[in-house]
Amino acid sequence: MDDLSPRQREILDFLIATVDQTGVFPSYREIGRALDIGSTNGVSDHLRALERKGYIERVGGRGASRSTRLTHKAQDRVSHDGIVGVPLVGRVAAGPLHAAVEDYTATLRVDSSMLPRSGEVIALTIHGDSMIEEGIHDGDTLFVQRTESVRNGEVAVVLVDGEATCKFFFREKGRIRLQPANKDMDPIYVHEAQDDVTVVGRAVGVWRRL
Repeated sequence: MDDLSPRQREILDFLIATVDQTGVFPSYREIGRALDIGSTNGVSDHLRALERKGYIERVGGRGASRSTRLTHKAQDRVSHDGIVGVPLVGRVAAGPLHAAVEDYTATLRVDSSMLPRSGEVIALTIHGDSMIEEGIHDGDTLFVQRTESVRNGEVAVVLVDGEATCKFFFREKGRIRLQPANKDMDPIYVHEAQDDVTVVGRAVGVWRRL
């Protein structure tokens, strides 16, 4: 029988997914931000509970820096035979700009052959119809490889003044054109010198529930 509470299970799934993707145990701040835990003390309390139950452990001797890692008990919760965890961290607009949602929601188990061989991948839920001619529909799950640099013509997730959108990305003279894949919608133009523009990453896959 699972000895974890629903909240502990959620936190452990996030830890496993992050270590799968990055090879590094997340910081207290990253855990708190992803799981909406308001203080580092709150994060520490949850981690101590997972440590008592044998899912994580502290390593490093006296006088040396100590770190936290997953135990075999935690890793045995999922099959690692070509399967990696991808954190589902919110939704992104495929339409007009929409406030970015970055809260961790769940962990998706995906065959590693479906994802890039390197780099961190996150999953986002698509909201809107501006990319339907590219086969990206409202409600689809978009897999995004985190990177700050994308090439012209790639499908990218971009933050503009704190709001997120998924579009074809084109860097032009003095501006960025975010081009929808919907003949009924106009592109979005942003000026790098005037607007707060951040590339979240490039789209590397899409999944749809039938």
